[in-house]
Order: sequence, then C-alpha cells, then structure tokens
Amino acid sequence: MNNEFKNILSNIEISDDMKRSIYSDCIKQKRTKDITFRYSGLLSVLIGLVIFGTLSIGAAAAVISVKQRMEEMPEEEYEDYAYEVENDTFITTDEGYSRELTDSEIARIIKLERDYYDNGVFPKEAMAHLETKDELKDGQMAYVAEDNLIYLPDGEMSDEQLLQYIDHDTKKWYVNAQALEEEGFDTGINSQLSYESTPITPGSTEETVRQKAEAYLMEYLGVDISADPTWIVIVDHFEADPEIDMDATYMVDVSKKSTGYATGYQIELKASDLSLLMLNTYGYQFELEAKRYSFDEADAMEADVVESAKAMLHEIFGADEPDSYEYDNESDYSYGAAGTGYVSVFFRYGDDTYFTRIRLEDKKVISFYKR
Repeated sequence: MNNEFKNILSNIEISDDMKRSIYSDCIKQKRTKDITFRYSGLLSVLIGLVIFGTLSIGAAAAVISVKQRMEEMPEEEYEDYAYEVENDTFITTDEGYSRELTDSEIARIIKLERDYYDNGVFPKEAMAHLETKDELKDGQMAYVAEDNLIYLPDGEMSDEQLLQYIDHDTKKWYVNAQALEEEGFDTGINSQLSYESTPITPGSTEETVRQKAEAYLMEYLGVDISADPTWIVIVDHFEADPEIDMDATYMVDVSKKSTGYATGYQIELKASDLSLLMLNTYGYQFELEAKRYSFDEADAMEADVVESAKAMLHEIFGADEPDSYEYDNESDYSYGAAGTGYVSVFFRYGDDTYFTRIRLEDKKVISFYKR
C-alpha cells in the first residue's frame, strides 16, 4: 500500500452528521445502475466498519467456516486482492464489472449466498486474477489487472460462477478491512473483525433499543427476526446535534451477510423515548419479488396509494392532512417498459417533510421517515 493511500486513510473521519446523511441516502435508495445500494471500494468498508461497527457474518457454525476461509487465503491470492482493493476507484459497484447482472442471476445469488454464508458452501475454485485480457478464456470470470475490471461471461452464469462472485465479494471486503485495521481503524469490538451482532448486555439500554426496534419491525412490516440467528443486528447511537436541530437517536440495522442484494431493514428511534422516527426496507430482493405494473397503472393507483401512506403517517406521527404531496412512480425501481413495483410519495407539513415508499400490489408502506 503506497504512502499516499496511507495518508488518505489516516486522515479520514466520519462525523455523526455524515453518518446520518449516508443513512438518509440509503432510504432514498441512491444506488448503482443495477439497483444495488452498495458503495464500492474504500467507502463501502468505511460504512461497514465505522457506521455499523462490524463486518458481520451470520450463524455460528458457518461463521467459523467463512472466517477460516478468509484467514487461510494463500498469500499470493491475498496479495491479488490487496492490489484490486488499492486500485478500486469506482464510484458505483457496477462500474467494476464488464456487464450488469441479470435479474435471474441476482435472484440466484440471493439464494446461493445463504448457502455460502450460513452453510459453508463454497465454489470449487476461486475467481482468477489475471494480468491481461489476453489471458481470459471464453466463458471465464476473472479480474483483469490491466484494465482493473472483473469480466463476467456473456451468457447466464452457472451456480459455480455465482459462488465465485460471492466468494470474491467476501474476500475483497475482508482484505480491505484488514488494510484499514493496519492503519489504525477501530472495527468496533476489540479492534478485530466481528462476525456477529452488536454484543448486548442484559438489562442495558442497547437491549431495550434492540427489543423496541424488533417490535416496530414486526408491528409495521410483519417481519419477525427473533427465531433466525443469521440476522445481524447492529445498534448504533448518535449524539444530539443542535446545529442541525437533530435529537439524539439510535439506529438499528437488521441484515444478513450478503453481496448487497438481500433485503435488510433500518429502524431509527428517538433516544429520549424510543419513539419511531424511521423504518426503511432496503436491498433488491424485495423488488424482484414484487408484482410490476406499467406507469399508467401506477398513476391510476395514486389516490389509493396516497391514502394508505397518509393513514400510516397519521398512525405513527399523528400527522393530519398535508399541505402538499409529490407522487413519484418512476424513480423507485423502474424497469422501463416493464414498469415498476413501488412508488414514492413525499408529503409536506409546514417545514416538515415525510417520505414514504409504497408497494403497489397491496398498497403497503414499506419505508418511511420524517425530516
């Protein structure tokens, strides 16, 4: 790692205000062209380590297997990933690949990554790292150093290739995080990578916050995570910031270790009374599973969608009739001629703005926040 890169790392700081901004970007679903909300390169690891405090992986039996796989990487392979990490300057994830993944490939990755992370099912071979494109074989998936690009086969990838994709993503995160630790970044728990949820002390405030967040998730989205140990639950606290009129809050992130496509949730609570400020559904999986409608059909549903969103805002925040609203059926997970499965509605009440995302099929609000 060169000195310039070391100097950049050693001078990076992320404030609570910036963390809030990133969370806000997430709920607005700022994402890559393949609609994955993932930051690439250094920024993605900073979010994983500084914001969430951990690089987390699920259930105990598979944790050991994945952890061992990372730690037992041959030195040559580790150096290949270190080179890839250092040269990762892409702003969006899809910029680093020769083509976008198909919906079918994404759906299969979502299934296969559970086998990978939870059950220790790994590819027979690791993704190749090549110096030049001339070395690339027909149908091969590989990282090519000369143009800093991962080449995907033109046709639909096999399960083995998709497992290599998942394996590559995990190894790159691991090597990147190791580099940050060498520069003195604290990963949140004894300066080592964590493969589990935020440790909770019985009777602590964090325990109450987590329980309250899980209750909100069940009440408003019908999602019960209590019986599934592969969910990673990260509890983070933000101090009040009078300069931006922001109260102290807790942010709870609920996700499964993945390549970024699986559904996850964020719950923000006001620290003083643990009232709900935000609930966000993120990822790509939930969109793949949604029924899609044409834009004309989405427009025809506007009245019902708006009423559903208003009812939710009234129930949670006590909001009555808004001064105005903006109905947006194109920015949320649009598929061109294939239409969309969700719409966003922004409500304005004086100086306050409320954001909602609604699933068209059943008019259910799956994300909301007040700002």
